[in-house]
Amino acid sequence: MNATVIALKLLVALIVLTSSPLILKRRWRLFLAVPLSVFQAFIPGSQVAGVPIPLAFWGGLMLWPELVTEFKALIQWKPTACVFGITVLYAVSLLWSPDRKLGLQPIGYFAEFLVIFAAVVTEGRRDERLVLRLLKVTMAMALVEAALVVVGRLFPGVKLSLLLHPIARLFLSANIIDNLFSGNFNGVMDPAKSGGFFIDANVASTFLGVSACTAFGLALHLRRQWVAAIGAALLGAVAFAGSKAGLMLAAALPILMLHFISLRYRGWRNRLRMAMVAIVLVGTAAWFGPKAILIGDTGTYRALSAFVQRSDMTFAARELIWAYGAQAFMEHPIKGQGFGGWQDEFPKYAHKVGIQDDLPPHNTIIYLWSQGGTLAALLGLGFIFQVLKLGVRQMGERFAAAFGLNLAMTAAFLWTFVGGMGQNYGLLGEAHMSPLLATLLALGYLHRRALSLPTKDDSIVVVGEPYGESAAVGARYTTGSLP
Repeated sequence: MNATVIALKLLVALIVLTSSPLILKRRWRLFLAVPLSVFQAFIPGSQVAGVPIPLAFWGGLMLWPELVTEFKALIQWKPTACVFGITVLYAVSLLWSPDRKLGLQPIGYFAEFLVIFAAVVTEGRRDERLVLRLLKVTMAMALVEAALVVVGRLFPGVKLSLLLHPIARLFLSANIIDNLFSGNFNGVMDPAKSGGFFIDANVASTFLGVSACTAFGLALHLRRQWVAAIGAALLGAVAFAGSKAGLMLAAALPILMLHFISLRYRGWRNRLRMAMVAIVLVGTAAWFGPKAILIGDTGTYRALSAFVQRSDMTFAARELIWAYGAQAFMEHPIKGQGFGGWQDEFPKYAHKVGIQDDLPPHNTIIYLWSQGGTLAALLGLGFIFQVLKLGVRQMGERFAAAFGLNLAMTAAFLWTFVGGMGQNYGLLGEAHMSPLLATLLALGYLHRRALSLPTKDDSIVVVGEPYGESAAVGARYTTGSLP
């Protein structure tokens, strides 16, 4: 009976995926894949190997014709070639993995990243303004997550009530909810942490940070102050998540973004504006940061001392985890441990050193090595290098008119990479943020290609500006005033 049900589900899924490109236009499939990824929206009864499949993931898979169209360009471009290589290595590692079911989800989300990238490239060539509208809708939806984080931090009882409400199963995996109150609550009981649609507050802070970076860059590109206001709200919500790394990144990355903006928009007026904004940001962080730590605690000194102590304990636990990763690497230097290998071998070490025995690697590179082997880890490092190299080079290009989008891409990926060195969402971010990152990378690809496409009058056409302005027009920003 079970085999029959599985076969029927597979048949229905195949029919839906095959027919959806004929029924739904690309823009609607992109809407399902990108903006809807903020909520995920799990479909009852839609499971593969016991893992529920969200509607946003199905939306990503529906874009498969665009993957076929752009496949050659995808494997020829270094960043996406690295992602494709990791996907292949993950599939191969299933051959020696102790628990193959654990490999289905990461392989699926790596594949979805590539599919969304290809679809955005295809749509961006036709009408980039549609892609930018998708980003604006995504930022607006991210405000709901920000509001939930703030409410959950201010009112912990409301947070628990929402998690126990039946509607929560539409946005959170039923398996996760069932395990919340059986000991594996992942900080959900801690009144100093709040994740909204995320159980893990650290991942929630990364999503909010990535979204804030996207909003700031998008506001600069479109010259829309209300988009910048959304970015400020998202960045402010990071403080309520209760993530120590999130707080530090929320203070550091905006300053770095302002540095690149000041290099782009020269002139003493612009430099003065950037200096004033930096002073406001630093002052706000200095004033509001400690208050965010103190929420839920009445003693200032006690709360600050507890925050420092928790930071030390968190880093000490990660040091022990990383030490095990170094030991395990010596035992499996080439193939890694495969999917499920870490879960099988780590508990023995954890019992010896006295830490929780079900902790994951808490490091992107260790995760890549454990699941896909040394080559997967090297490809991950290559992807990080290529993306950051692309972003910095594009932002430094004098005649690149799409500076705001390149700034958004670089800052968003940098937040993801830095945070991932101490978290567990992997190279491409968690399911909520991976489609957004794929969209930003696709826009970066389009603008990289645009720089090498001269027009008949020898000016450089930049598809990134809202109205397709030439680089000759964009050059005025190097010495002109801020938009």
